[in-house]
Amino acid sequence: MKTVLENKARILRFLSHCFAYPNSAFLPNLQTQLQNIATKKDKAGFDSLLQLFERENSEQLQGEYTRLFITGYPSTPCPPYESVFREGTMLGSNSRKVDHLYREWGMTSDPDLLDHISTELEFLAFLASAATLDETRNNANETYHSFFHDHVQQWIPDFSEKLHDNTKSPAYRKLAALLPTSIPPAV
Repeated sequence: MKTVLENKARILRFLSHCFAYPNSAFLPNLQTQLQNIATKKDKAGFDSLLQLFERENSEQLQGEYTRLFITGYPSTPCPPYESVFREGTMLGSNSRKVDHLYREWGMTSDPDLLDHISTELEFLAFLASAATLDETRNNANETYHSFFHDHVQQWIPDFSEKLHDNTKSPAYRKLAALLPTSIPPAV
C-alpha cells in the first residue's frame, strides 16, 4: 500500500510540473519527475507526453503557454486558477478555502498561486505522501478525498476540455487528455 501511495504522489508531482512555465529547467525537471514514477504502466502515457514536449520548439512552447494560461488575447482561454475558472476572479473564495487547508497541513504556497493547478496537484501529492505515515494516514485520506471532490473535480475536468479545445500544441493536447484520468480520486 505504501508503494502505491508513493507512486500516486509521484504521478501528481509530475502532472504539477507539467504546468510550470517551459523555461530551460522545464524539460530536465519533467525527465527527473518521470524517472521517479515507479511502474512502467504509469510511465507509458507520461513518457509519450514528455516526448511531445521535447519535440516542440521552446520559444513556440513558451508562447503557447503564455497564450493559454497567462495573457491570451482577447481573453485567456485556460486560466489555470480554480477561482478564475469557477468564479471569474483571481483570489476568490476558493483561493481562501484551499489556503486554509494548506495551512492546516503546514504547507505554504506563493500567495499568487494558491489555487493554481500546479499548487493544487502538489497538495494532493503531499496528502498522498502523508497517507503513507501511520500517524497521518486517516486524516490525509479524508482531506485528500474532500479536496479532490470539493476542488479538483469541480474544475479540472472542464479545464482539461478547454485546454484540449484551445491549444495548438500536441503536448498540451496530450496533457489535457491525460489529466482527468491520471488524478486518483482517492488515496
